[in-house]
Parts: sequence; structure tokens; C-alpha cells
Amino acid sequence: MEGPKAARILFLSVIVLLLVSACSQKKERIIREKVDERVADFRKKETVKCRMILLVDAEQIVDSLLLYEALLEVNDSLKQLRPFRPFPPSAIPPIDSSTVKPIFDNGK
Repeated sequence: MEGPKAARILFLSVIVLLLVSACSQKKERIIREKVDERVADFRKKETVKCRMILLVDAEQIVDSLLLYEALLEVNDSLKQLRPFRPFPPSAIPPIDSSTVKPIFDNGK
């Protein structure tokens, strides 16, 4: 009786050990899956947050560049509103070289 009883106890203890090790492996697998899921969610949230920060920074840079270019064009156009100083005209030679006489005589 000790032989079958000892074999039965040995068999049950092996089954218990296998079940315990299987449960611990199953728990580890479940924990690993949950951790992987949380890490994936964290990475997704951080990616979205970083993308938003980059977009805000890029918008500020683009806005400042556009404003700078617009101000340059306005300043250039204001400078062009003032006309340049014309050259003095050349001297016109007289057509007639005779002396000028009054048209009407005042009683002389």
C-alpha cells in the first residue's frame, strides 16, 4: 500500500508544482501584457503632446517670419513713395539777342 500511496502523493505533488508554476507564468504573462499596454499608451500620449508642442513652436516661427517679410515690404514701399530729386534744367539760350524795348511809350 505504501507503493501506490507514495506514487499517488508524488503524482499529486508534481501536479501541484506544475499548476503553481503554470499560474505564476500565466500571471507574469498577464502582467507583462498590461505593462506593454500601459507603455504603448504612454508613448502614444507623449507623441501627441510632443507633436502639439512642435506645432506651436513652428507656428510661432512661421508667424514671426511672415511678419518680418511683410514689414520689410512695407518699409521698402514707404521708401519708394518719396520721389528722387530732379536734376536742374539746363540753361535755355535766348532766341533773340536784341535789347528789349518797352511796348508803350509813356508820353515822351
